[in-house]
Amino acid sequence: MRYTKWMAASLAAGVLLTGTVSAQTASAASSTTYSAAAASTTAAKAQKANFTVSDVNYSAAQYKSIVKAFAAFDGFETPYVPSRMITGDAFKKVAVSGDSVTFSFKYMKVSVSPRDDSYSYKGTTVTLPNSNNVKGKWYKVGKTDMLTFPLNDRFVTIYAPYHSLSKTKLEHVAVDVTRYQP
Repeated sequence: MRYTKWMAASLAAGVLLTGTVSAQTASAASSTTYSAAAASTTAAKAQKANFTVSDVNYSAAQYKSIVKAFAAFDGFETPYVPSRMITGDAFKKVAVSGDSVTFSFKYMKVSVSPRDDSYSYKGTTVTLPNSNNVKGKWYKVGKTDMLTFPLNDRFVTIYAPYHSLSKTKLEHVAVDVTRYQP
């Protein structure tokens, strides 16, 4: 990395971490062609999520099996489906387990249940990105981080069983679990 870019990035990191610009760093950075605002913008872009999400395209047969899975529950028939996934992921199958319907993807699992599986675990509350202030709870089951949040009269739990997706990626996908509309 060239010195000017390194200095701009280090200045931006200092501003992001402390909220202030130190005199030493500012004077060293004054010889660069980057302004503090440009450096801050560059660092912020680098810290943004480095991934994209894409639509989950279910086939007619897959939708039929999803509707059938939800129909197995009395009073819980309305299907909710993950509508977006991290680009590169792929829907594999849907299954009924206990009192939930679980969607298996290549890198993640999404369970929809009438009960909150997280209530007995200690965890951290987060506000899901791009949501209407929806709160979720991160907790650990064994060594797996799981996120549970309410969705109407259901609870959605999302996790990466092989630790292949970060919490940030899972949070961005979580907000796109929606009611299935044929």
